[in-house]
Amino acid sequence: MKPQVPSRQIPARDTSKYAGHCAAASDAMRLVEIFSDSYRIALSSKDPDTARDRFALAIETYHEIMSRSVAGEVRALVQKDMSALAETFEGQVVINEALGLRQKARRLKTAGKQIELLQNAVDVLERGHRSNPGHEALTVEVQEARAELAGTRAAVH
Repeated sequence: MKPQVPSRQIPARDTSKYAGHCAAASDAMRLVEIFSDSYRIALSSKDPDTARDRFALAIETYHEIMSRSVAGEVRALVQKDMSALAETFEGQVVINEALGLRQKARRLKTAGKQIELLQNAVDVLERGHRSNPGHEALTVEVQEARAELAGTRAAVH
């Protein structure tokens, strides 16, 4: 049986550094747009600070949307997306950071710097994997990054 990623709850509004900032927004559909953009950026940014910032904004806009009268379909979609974001964010932010480091390493011509960046990527993934041991994608990414690092080291020597 495959280990499951632990289920994560949607964070409380007061955990967001933006808590309360969207309360004055008058257009609920604009909040939905901000939520959608934040969701996408939180799951795709290779900069963990940007990803975490957008995750925090997604939390705030989610709670503000839920506090308003919005169409049932919109409410259900935002609820589903926020649940998915809360479930996958912690692992994905680690994967994306390591991916950014690996991509940067591949663009370099200096073997020493490539190895340094690849080692950083492995370190990031291993820390993330220790925090989320049941996260299958992290397990795969750790193995791939280690193999890439070993291959780069072998090519140098």
